[in-house]
Amino acid sequence: MKKLLLGLALFAVSAAANAVTVVLVVHNQTSGSGAVSSLLTDGSHVTTGTTSNVTWDWDGTTLSGSGLYSAASSIGSSPFSSSILADNIEDLSIASGVATATLYSCQEGTFLATVGASGCGGYGFGTNFASDSITTWGPGTTISQTIGGDDVLTASPRTISAYDFGFVSFTGTGLTLGDTVTLGNGVGVGSQGVGGGGEAMVFQVVPVPAAAWLFGSALGLLGWARRRVV
Repeated sequence: MKKLLLGLALFAVSAAANAVTVVLVVHNQTSGSGAVSSLLTDGSHVTTGTTSNVTWDWDGTTLSGSGLYSAASSIGSSPFSSSILADNIEDLSIASGVATATLYSCQEGTFLATVGASGCGGYGFGTNFASDSITTWGPGTTISQTIGGDDVLTASPRTISAYDFGFVSFTGTGLTLGDTVTLGNGVGVGSQGVGGGGEAMVFQVVPVPAAAWLFGSALGLLGWARRRVV
């Protein structure tokens, strides 16, 4: 029992020391024209997306999110302009260039329909200029699609793989208060690559009262266990 308590205490100390809480500073993406926009994650867009309530942790290799991350893109990053689409993701985690989640869905905005396309579905409307296809997300991160009428696939339907970001850069150690960590698709924001424009999420390390409490509690438990051993 004493060894178990010691092990639990050391595990708690290690967890508190190796993972830090971060907040999203900005999520930028680049359009086909080269324009850089910032995604709206606070539910402020009038038609698309919802309020994010996710908390983020970073341990030096893995970004772990708990809760809903909703990111809406719009013309000029305005909450009142035409929207492109919104990603709604539960428990997003990114490690080694691979994104996972417990739930993913894509919400179509209003702009692309005016040019005869579906951004979430990855298809064009055809000559009748109407969407005849159905794309369904869920359960989990699964997706199903039926292309109908004269619609034509122009790309793949949007999935959680849109967040297969790799580590880009950091300031300081990336694990100290105030440091920043950047994850992205490998293309510089404002530039174009083979698969499209550059996209990146920038995070900053912030204080973690809960982790500090855990650290202190673990040390207290460790001291208690040592006294019991003596």
